[in-house]
Amino acid sequence: MGSLCGTMIIILAMLPAILTMADPYCDCDCPQQCEVKLHYYLHQFRAGADHPNRNEEFVTSGGPSGLGAGLIHDWSLTTGLDPNVNIVGRAQGWHIVASQSSPANWYLSQNIVFQDSKYAGSTLQVMGIIEGSEEKVGEWSIMGGTGEFTNARGNIKYRAIKKEDVEWIRELDIQVLYTPNTPSDVQVAKNITKGN
Repeated sequence: MGSLCGTMIIILAMLPAILTMADPYCDCDCPQQCEVKLHYYLHQFRAGADHPNRNEEFVTSGGPSGLGAGLIHDWSLTTGLDPNVNIVGRAQGWHIVASQSSPANWYLSQNIVFQDSKYAGSTLQVMGIIEGSEEKVGEWSIMGGTGEFTNARGNIKYRAIKKEDVEWIRELDIQVLYTPNTPSDVQVAKNITKGN
């Protein structure tokens, strides 16, 4: 009993020092998190024999209900509504009909590969569902990243703003938390964390 009591006194005496080491505002060189918010437009030119500019192709046809129909896509990501101006990256991946409801929901897995600006060569790994009707705001998860977006996590809120037979445009609001990998980014992250 005496030994336990002595141990507790030592722990209580050391508690302020332990809590100081756990301070999130420390000046250590440990990785801090940065946050960035991005706003882009995603351009999908739908698959089909009579669609000359398509940026997706069927790889499976699915069953009678459409369940299992899958496409590989290479959608363009731009800063504006014109699909050929200010392309900042590509959304490369696949989407597959994953429900028997009507309209069907699509399971989506893709990498957003940035090709312009300070994020060139960086990626975000994204997963989620494209709801069949797309009448409301949808959301995808950011599950990881590379380059500037090392250890990324976050979300993408999207909404369809143009739905035509050949072309769909989705407006994306991207929120990313990531671990900076350059010394200047680390200092910026420390200043953000400290509120400077």
